[in-house]
Amino acid sequence: QIYYFMVKEGILDNLFVTVIASLILVVMGVIYFIATLLIVRFSTGLMGYSPDANWVVLSSAVIVVGIMIGSAIKNS
Repeated sequence: QIYYFMVKEGILDNLFVTVIASLILVVMGVIYFIATLLIVRFSTGLMGYSPDANWVVLSSAVIVVGIMIGSAIKNS
């Protein structure tokens, strides 16, 4: 019976760590996307283009997805 209680605490601890790690990764992903968005906007301004905001968001999303996939392939 004591062993069951210890296992239950371990599961709750693991769940807590998983939730915290997931929140940190989501926040870091949003910050990374915003940084990429600003870089794309600044770069298009330097080149003299003024694209619609939808195209800036789309291109930033494609860049971030490409970097994430490349990073996952590199680490495996």
